[in-house]
Amino acid sequence: MAKTTVGVIGETGRMGSILTEMIGQDPRFELGIGYSMENSGDAALDRVFQENDLVIDFSHASLVEANLTAALRSPKPLIICTTGWSPEKMADKLSALSEKVPVIVASNTSVGACLQRYVAGKMAEILDEDFDIDVHEKHHRFKVDSPSGTAVSLAEEMINAKLKVYNLNYELYTPGHFAREEHKIGMSVERSGNIAGTHTASFTSLEESISITHVAFDRTLFAKGAIRAAAWLSEQKTPNIYSMYDVLNLG
Repeated sequence: MAKTTVGVIGETGRMGSILTEMIGQDPRFELGIGYSMENSGDAALDRVFQENDLVIDFSHASLVEANLTAALRSPKPLIICTTGWSPEKMADKLSALSEKVPVIVASNTSVGACLQRYVAGKMAEILDEDFDIDVHEKHHRFKVDSPSGTAVSLAEEMINAKLKVYNLNYELYTPGHFAREEHKIGMSVERSGNIAGTHTASFTSLEESISITHVAFDRTLFAKGAIRAAAWLSEQKTPNIYSMYDVLNLG
């Protein structure tokens, strides 16, 4: 079976360098031409899509629009792992690309983090409005976006669950020096040291508290998840926008 050639946008970055090494060691893939700040420009970006079978974006939020524009010029299956950007603001380009090729949008490619989000959504469906909901996330001191894309996705999962089951419109808020209001999901952030990523969703009533936490010990897990997503995406023939839920068959 022919290998799938994979190009990485952000290949010399914190995550990109780990991912490129793992792609090179995987017998299903061949590492293709990538893109980095050292090898930048529209022509270099175009080559990534022209010369690879599949592209993984682990770059920066400011580059996502340019990446989508290049992808539309030479459509190839794409996995967007970059965080801190708004899919809603890029809806036109995303929609246009997903009519041509399959696309995965994943704020977190960790299998464990995806399962946490799925379970948290189910907990939000089961636990009624007596339970206050909070999300707390911790990352390394160099992370730019805040809150993390994973934390936002985690909160959105629970917001959607509350709307679906209880017809309640929950909103995010930042805890401060005031009494808590109903139907709010607290979001708090910590930036310290070299923390790879910790996310906690907690449900607290006057009588009890239940929490589900995902802790990333090593950034390798995100690369492993991206490779799992790439293997799944390489077999998809139907253009569409997919998520890690599709990759993991979570429905």
